[in-house]
Amino acid sequence: MEVNSLAKKLKGFRALRGMSQEYLAEESRVSLRTVQRIENNESKPTGETIKRISTALGIEINELVGANVINETINLNATIFFLKKQRSKTNEKSEIKTFEKFIKILNNLKEKDLSSEQMEGIESYITYLELEKIPSFSNEMFHRKLAQFKKHLKTKLKLVPENYYTTMSVSFAISFAIAFAIQSNIEPNIKIGVTIASLTLMLLGILMDSRIKRQERSFNF
Repeated sequence: MEVNSLAKKLKGFRALRGMSQEYLAEESRVSLRTVQRIENNESKPTGETIKRISTALGIEINELVGANVINETINLNATIFFLKKQRSKTNEKSEIKTFEKFIKILNNLKEKDLSSEQMEGIESYITYLELEKIPSFSNEMFHRKLAQFKKHLKTKLKLVPENYYTTMSVSFAISFAIAFAIQSNIEPNIKIGVTIASLTLMLLGILMDSRIKRQERSFNF
């Protein structure tokens, strides 16, 4: 179904229910701007947005958008089901591993307290990846799409792998400290200074990860 047809149907159902755009936005937990953009033919909504609006209007999804809009990756749950189906079709360990990583990330996203805008952005990007169009058992392509998705989560949602800075700082500090410690021609006070600097670096990494967790940006990739 074309976007303009969706816009007309949404306006019609909303008017039939006697709902203002503001009331529909509140009932569906979709931003007012999103509702306005749909009705003005300015955007194509994600599956989750369509589902929320349909529920708020008290109608079936197909009544609003038509069956041809539904695809296998319309939202997180549908995408997880699609990836599980793809995983069941292969016995290759590398392919199974890629699917399981993708599924794990999507399940972790479901558990996070994301805003409707954030969820819409994630599902829009999943639609953009067009996973259902990848040829069967094309592990290299799925692996590439997984890397793209992880990059999107890091750059757009500012999500950071759990204990990322702690792991990085500890790895660097220990290597740096050992390199200095095994040098016999370095003064003891310099070695002590390097050790203190290494410990400080590790502490900074721990503090940064702690701050990220408080901001709820820590994520298990």
